[in-house]
Amino acid sequence: MPFVALHAVLALAAPLLQDQVVPPPPRIPLPRPAAHAPVADFNQNLVPGGRLAKGVLTLALDVVEAAYRPEGADDPVVRILALAEPGKTPQVPGPLLRAPVGTTVRLTLRNQSDSALTFSGFRQSLKADDDTVQLAAHASREVTFRLDAVGTYAYWGVLKGEKTFEDRTWLDSQLNGAFVVDPAGTDPARATDRIFVISEWFHDYPDRAFESALTFNGKAWPHNERLTLTQGDSVRWRFINLAAIEHPLHLHGFYYRVTRRGGQRGDTAVAPAEQFLQNMQTLPIGGTLNIAWVPTTPGNWVFHCHFASHVGSAVTLHGSPDTYTVQQAADPMSATGHAGHDAPGRHDMHGLVIGLHVTPSPSYHASAVVKRRTIRLVALKRPNVLAGFQTAYGFALQTGDSLPKADDLKVPGPVLELRRGEPVRILVKNAMDEYTGVHWHGLEIESFPDGVPNFSGDGAHIFPPIAPGDSFAAEFTPPRSGTFPYHSHLNELRQIGSGMYGAIVVTDGPRDTTRDHVIVGGGGGVPMFDKFGPAFALVNGRRVARPIHMVVGDTNRLRLVSIHSDEILAFRLADDSVVAHWTPIARDGADLPAALQKPTLAQIDMGPGQTADFLFVPQHAGKLAVEVWITPTGQRVVQPIIVDARKPQGGGS
Repeated sequence: MPFVALHAVLALAAPLLQDQVVPPPPRIPLPRPAAHAPVADFNQNLVPGGRLAKGVLTLALDVVEAAYRPEGADDPVVRILALAEPGKTPQVPGPLLRAPVGTTVRLTLRNQSDSALTFSGFRQSLKADDDTVQLAAHASREVTFRLDAVGTYAYWGVLKGEKTFEDRTWLDSQLNGAFVVDPAGTDPARATDRIFVISEWFHDYPDRAFESALTFNGKAWPHNERLTLTQGDSVRWRFINLAAIEHPLHLHGFYYRVTRRGGQRGDTAVAPAEQFLQNMQTLPIGGTLNIAWVPTTPGNWVFHCHFASHVGSAVTLHGSPDTYTVQQAADPMSATGHAGHDAPGRHDMHGLVIGLHVTPSPSYHASAVVKRRTIRLVALKRPNVLAGFQTAYGFALQTGDSLPKADDLKVPGPVLELRRGEPVRILVKNAMDEYTGVHWHGLEIESFPDGVPNFSGDGAHIFPPIAPGDSFAAEFTPPRSGTFPYHSHLNELRQIGSGMYGAIVVTDGPRDTTRDHVIVGGGGGVPMFDKFGPAFALVNGRRVARPIHMVVGDTNRLRLVSIHSDEILAFRLADDSVVAHWTPIARDGADLPAALQKPTLAQIDMGPGQTADFLFVPQHAGKLAVEVWITPTGQRVVQPIIVDARKPQGGGS
């Protein structure tokens, strides 16, 4: 990216409704598929590939030139190499390899392309450097191996000269597939769990931002599969991350438990006593994750990556010039079209989103509440506040008849103090000049007020985007005491990134704010350049936070909220030389099991939307700080803590 003098672009930030300070250059056409290349099907990982008989899985995989359409019928079709079983249509991701432990696999790899390739991931018993299969152009290889360990794995291929799947860009980006080893005696054809492979078609350029399509199982929102579940179902999902970046995965409306997790060379079971409730987990590069959960409330919900750029315009090919398209006879997902996606006030989510519809059980009855406590929350904008004179987005409480003014805007928004079991009505007034929506992150509430514009709700009762000058009443009853964020859920990179976030504290009674401290780490402006990560961070709305005061020997509760739009934040409590110890007590608003409530070093990495609560007892008077920074080496903000000596009791000296 060419150098641009900072003073030359600062003035651009305030008036523009865009996700970066400097307007991006024009996009250019994408690589077209080879002539007569078959269009790859997207693989939902429901049917294992090959033939399993008498303890032997026989599977053949062909590498072929293919056309790939990761989005809708009118969106670009691009060139890839893909995997196919002989005589069948190529698939993205590649065919599912699934069999019980102890199975012998006889695999034939046939390269029908002009590119030499390297494959890995099949022989998990070998070291990573030894688990490679070299495949010359138009060559074949046969590999036999035994499945020795239960778990969730992946296989992948790269162009010769590249070392790992992280090196892939666009042509070889979809040479991968899921690889599941079940317990002995299991019939893979009867499996009820779902498997989701995350992959990315990625094209870099030397003089402009990259082009990207991030997908679950080969298709991106809103053109991917919509899952239908029944209230009270037991749901089990597996995730495999074969993109070259981590993903904080968030489930709206419910908690899940992580039952297994791992990396490229295997996974391990999580002990039941350590399977805490959570609604957010960061899936590392090459990582695998097994989760289990129960949908307890009917309606529409979403599961998505909580990096704003991974569900926004940075990861869609939509709008590329000179688009090459194809029509497919059977294309049920592209025909669904999510209402409102291209309408005024649209919710332009793309990429890593899964839509869920939970049907009510026969015994379900919606609760009726007459009396609710009302909180008036106003969404505002104020120019020339953030770094580079950028516009701040945020909230203010309305306490009288007069609407708050722009000068009343707070970053972060005011802490919303709620009581467990007390019905509340949060009346959100949009005093901005653009649409918005507000999500009450992590709260187990009804679908309609959950806050995803044009999607939350059920049937014809769908949450609309809040238009300029309009209001929306979010009515719910918080069922659990804990710490939660609230934030915009429309144009997230700009609105959350510019301060439209805050904390919710749900308690059973009055909160002693002298010993109960909320620390919110978030963003302070949009990126300078198109598709660059935001470089700005704030703690409690400031680059230099106001000190927190503690007293030696007092038990303090630290409520950490990580709500940067697009970055993982690291938190660490320390003095000048030593990291302190604290005791974790809650994550994502839910109490941790006793097995995890043990003193530990006071440091934690948290993805956008995660919360974590800790108990801390200072032992000595002096100065400490909660350091917050964008990982791994980004901007650092310090939250000072001053520990005072305890005053002597009585009148003695």
